[in-house]
Amino acid sequence: MSCESRPKRHPKICVYCAKNPGVTGDHVPPKSLFPQPRPSNLITVSSCDKCNSGAGKDEDYFLATFMFSEAGITDAGKILWRQRLHRMFHKNSGLRRKIAKGLSYRPVVTPTGIYLGRRMALQFDERRFDRVVRKIVRGLYYFEYGEALPAETEVMTLFLSTKARFETAVGYAHQLSWGKRQWPGIFEYRCGRVPGAPQGSVWLMRCYSNTHFWAISGSDEVC
Repeated sequence: MSCESRPKRHPKICVYCAKNPGVTGDHVPPKSLFPQPRPSNLITVSSCDKCNSGAGKDEDYFLATFMFSEAGITDAGKILWRQRLHRMFHKNSGLRRKIAKGLSYRPVVTPTGIYLGRRMALQFDERRFDRVVRKIVRGLYYFEYGEALPAETEVMTLFLSTKARFETAVGYAHQLSWGKRQWPGIFEYRCGRVPGAPQGSVWLMRCYSNTHFWAISGSDEVC
């Protein structure tokens, strides 16, 4: 085949900003959520250097905060404490200070209303959670539907930290389909596209069997 007749290659676009070239691969959800040995079917999407490297601190905080909730006593959580968390806290003084500032003893109740007793818990930064979950949604949207969400598309997220929030979101779960890949006990998700609004989507995500997030993408009318 001559050079003139070869099909043109379309450069990969970063699925997060939807404008810069996707020059590197990024795992979605972040591979740091998975204890080793990690599954062989992790999802990889195209990312630019800025979007990939800029999320690292938020993702470390996201994981570290989970470990002070009921997620820390799951099988995966216990393994992560041994494999990763103790080294992370030892090396990262900024993360240690942030975690220590938010720690206090308080009642711990799962979103389903199960009382787990009083234990050391963390007052978390919802803004940092929001950034990580929005990044996960954009990556999974590309994986599920084969196209990147435009940069101007709004993604709204909600940490289902109370029983009322959890029950409201789960009431819509039957309208969503299970995602193409699941990792039980670590990360599972349901999703659905809004009819007539391709950029509109709804997501229900569960981390470590207990921690739930709700997210919606789309225009102001959809959100």
